Amino acid sequence: KEIGKPVVVVNRTGGAGAIGHFAGAKAKPDGQTITMATFELSTMHRMRISRLTFEDFDCLVQVSADPAALFVQQHAPWKSLSQFIETARTSPGRLKMSGTATGGAWDLARIGLQRAADLPVDAVIWVPHQGSAPSLIELIGGHLDAVCCSLAEAAPQVASGNLRALAVMSDDRIADFPDVPTAKEQGIDWTAVAWRGLAIPDGTPPEFVAPLQATCLKIATSNEFRSFMKKNGFVVNVRAGEEFRSYLRQQDEQWREVVHFAGYEKGLTGNHDPGPLALPGMLCIGLIISGSIEWVRRRRPIDAIASNPVDPGFHTRNFTYMLVALIAYVVAIPVFGFGASTLCFVTLLVRRFGASWRAAAAGAIVIAFIVWILFVVSFRVQLPTGRFGLPF
Repeated sequence: KEIGKPVVVVNRTGGAGAIGHFAGAKAKPDGQTITMATFELSTMHRMRISRLTFEDFDCLVQVSADPAALFVQQHAPWKSLSQFIETARTSPGRLKMSGTATGGAWDLARIGLQRAADLPVDAVIWVPHQGSAPSLIELIGGHLDAVCCSLAEAAPQVASGNLRALAVMSDDRIADFPDVPTAKEQGIDWTAVAWRGLAIPDGTPPEFVAPLQATCLKIATSNEFRSFMKKNGFVVNVRAGEEFRSYLRQQDEQWREVVHFAGYEKGLTGNHDPGPLALPGMLCIGLIISGSIEWVRRRRPIDAIASNPVDPGFHTRNFTYMLVALIAYVVAIPVFGFGASTLCFVTLLVRRFGASWRAAAAGAIVIAFIVWILFVVSFRVQLPTGRFGLPF
């Protein structure tokens, strides 16, 4: 209603938030694509899931910040956060906790809490689950000692008397949960929130940014929006423009330290990120190998050459052709994306060496698909989509 045009919601899930954020960051910067940026933007580049950061966006408005909280069973022996921490300190590895997958928001929140309490990361065993709902069920069933998640996620179980909140990881108590003390009140200087905000691709012209930001800010501060957020258990926290960007800068630094402490900085399953020069490097190596083969062939014995005469300039022309094609390919990738550029590059290269157009095109499709699988699936590297935002 405020924007004055239909808004189509596109859910891009997967990759621990990387796929959706990548699609938003690489969209055409024309003010037509708004991304709901989330907490993962502060952590996934630290864990080598994606290279995206908040710097890839023009940050419009932060709309919420849901603090993490620690929950135990109602009849659990711990009546305060300090008692729970003391058990973890005296009996390391005994307590089991969950709330989300390894490396997720609530896992990092509890790691930061342990760091602030001077506990090693393995003092508490983290049991990965796909979200807080199954974790809370496991806690109620007695299979876990604690769950870290937002207050809203566990509110029904707290209200029913099944669970009790030991602490909320925020600067101040939450208005809807006034009886839950903060970690700071209990001597642990730590806050952890799962923030959400609206952002558009970096480089969007100012004439698009200003009206969008004003509209989003008007919506975020409206009574209707606040009522909706409260009804659904979200903590409204509005920041705009440079204030929002400054907050994201602080978040980026905070989670850098936590990820390092957790040992996640090389990736959750090891360092599979080959770096930004991997693809051009592979192509250059291929070019060097091809050039070496041509050089060796030119130095064959005279009798071998006499029995199979070849135009003296043939190999030089081939090498020059490959070099020019490689340069054109590297230049084309940022414009046309990996898919279109690779198909053209490989097709022309294979055709140059005598294959039919049909065979060259088929070979290009196979090679492009193999490289895509290698980088996107194995290395978890998002390949360029170019200015046109091609999906492949």
